[in-house]
Amino acid sequence: MEVGALVKWYEPYADGFMTRDYGHGIILNIKTHDVGYKSGPYKTYTVYRNKHSDTMSFSAGEIEKIQT
Repeated sequence: MEVGALVKWYEPYADGFMTRDYGHGIILNIKTHDVGYKSGPYKTYTVYRNKHSDTMSFSAGEIEKIQT
């Protein structure tokens, strides 16, 4: 994933089992978070959501790149 990539995003319910909302968007920013012992770093992606005209942060498991 890279900044400017077109993605499909999924917003899960709090339990993580079902999808609450989904749509298309563009990655605006990527942040790497360094967490503690054994977990290692992980990334979050700030995505402009076309459907809602806003931005939201997603984990790697909540977005997928659209092949162009």
